[in-house]
Amino acid sequence: MRAPVFAVLAVALLLGACGRKPERDMPVAQTSETAGAWLTTNGSWEVRVDWETGPRAGTVDNIARLTIAPHGDAKFLPQLVRVTPWMTIHGHGSGNVRPVVDFSRENPGTFRVSNIYFVMSGPWDLKIAISGDGFTENVVVPVEVPRE
Repeated sequence: MRAPVFAVLAVALLLGACGRKPERDMPVAQTSETAGAWLTTNGSWEVRVDWETGPRAGTVDNIARLTIAPHGDAKFLPQLVRVTPWMTIHGHGSGNVRPVVDFSRENPGTFRVSNIYFVMSGPWDLKIAISGDGFTENVVVPVEVPRE
């Protein structure tokens, strides 16, 4: 009698896990305060991504503007921002093409990210790392690159 119960339990566990992304690959939940904004892993920073051009596949002409604002318990000023496009479903990034991040002198907390290369259309993530004063916080912002 134990064997059938064990088999049913094992199949139920396998089916429940199927198709789920590991938690480390899940995007950080969108904030309720600002639509289109995402919280960093520790909740200290709110990141908003607005596209100046793109997103489009097969070109480095994609340009985004990041607005990074303190949220909750921000303990440092952003000094370095790194952006990595990543296509989770295929397990690859954009090869040797690296985005260029420039900060705005006129608008502190605003960063212009150019040279963003999406190899193909589909679901991508912008993995954003914000560093300063020995701390780094991360956020993953999903991006849907349309077919043309």
